[in-house]
Amino acid sequence: MSDFIDAIVLAFFINAPIQLIITIGQWLLMGRFLAPEDKTIIDALNCLALSYISAFLLSLFIWFFWPFDPELVMYNNRISIPAILGEMIAIPIWLKWFGYIGDKKPTVQ
Repeated sequence: MSDFIDAIVLAFFINAPIQLIITIGQWLLMGRFLAPEDKTIIDALNCLALSYISAFLLSLFIWFFWPFDPELVMYNNRISIPAILGEMIAIPIWLKWFGYIGDKKPTVQ
């Protein structure tokens, strides 16, 4: 059990910096380019929080079942590949769920 907790803590501290940078980028993307007029700040914060949490859980799953050499989990000892993969999966799902991307209904003028 202690190995499991150690793995969670290690994954969190290695993933946190890259996930924080990606979350800031997602916030800028959502606010600047994707924000529909009917979205509130609460919708954006919910989308960001759910993206961050689900990306961490996905990256943790990838950490535990990493099929390659453990040395390959980090890119140049800086960027966690499981964190990037978790973000790449989670962000589009939540952006679509909250209506930031995907089919938009045309407005009648």
